[in-house]
Amino acid sequence: MQMYDFRKLEAFCRVYEQKSFSKAGEVLFLSQPTISAHVQALENDIGVKLLERLGRTVLPSPAGVVLYKHSVRAFAELENAKNEISSLMREVAGEVVLGASTIPAGFILPDLVTGFIRKYPKTSMSLIVKDSHAIIKSVLDCEVMLGVAGAIEKHPDLEFTPLVEDEIIIVCSPKLNLNRPGSGAFNIAEAASWPWIFRNEGSGTRKSFEEGFIKAGQTIRNFKIELKVDSAQAAVRYAAAGLGLTAISRLVVADMLKSGELLKVDIEGLHLPRTFYAVQNLRRDFFPAAAGFLAYLVEKTSYLRNAG
Repeated sequence: MQMYDFRKLEAFCRVYEQKSFSKAGEVLFLSQPTISAHVQALENDIGVKLLERLGRTVLPSPAGVVLYKHSVRAFAELENAKNEISSLMREVAGEVVLGASTIPAGFILPDLVTGFIRKYPKTSMSLIVKDSHAIIKSVLDCEVMLGVAGAIEKHPDLEFTPLVEDEIIIVCSPKLNLNRPGSGAFNIAEAASWPWIFRNEGSGTRKSFEEGFIKAGQTIRNFKIELKVDSAQAAVRYAAAGLGLTAISRLVVADMLKSGELLKVDIEGLHLPRTFYAVQNLRRDFFPAAAGFLAYLVEKTSYLRNAG
């Protein structure tokens, strides 16, 4: 489909309205030869005569009448778009396309998203849930406006703002007999012989788990992995069924620990603090809705950080 230069269309419309090339030039602050060149180029693009020159008067051809009618509509729609964009730039309104890894999506964001939409009823949310690595990539590729993830990946275009402090803990079902050492902690070397349920490689939980073992002088290379899953909820359900141990956010299993459905397994020298971050692309312009939601996240989660 042929796309027409709006400068040419504007020149044609002004000549149509003024019935004169020179008067159209005065309206647009352009010379008469420039106006004539724009109209002639438009006629060449379309392949039909648009204006008839009758002495000093200029009249439209039948094709010119049709083009003018549609051009007026097109310019009106453009003006509407400008007005709507201007409104968006002033008002917290419109859709926020948000990406989140599984734990923030299920355990941190529900109350925050609900509170934000209630505060700003002209906003809406579209939530995309992936693992932390995929969410960070989606922010970098501008597929989402803002991300919430449990990992950091260094890139000059990305900024990570801490939101919620968390801890990854090791849990298992009471059905799983680990020969628990009374109330003490296990030796870290024993971990490799236990049956494990692991998250996938892009998971922020798994990344933190692996880094914690490396800091403690161990590796997970020789672990006995019974199952790999792509969500925190799946890892928890299989652990509760007695298949093996899993590393999971304390946020996810708080109720199951209270009820005794799961047990926390302490390992000597293993400490796994973890932070969830808001991720934004510094090269992307934020409309007030996305900027407002980021500010809302930082404000509301500050209470959680201070409480911790």
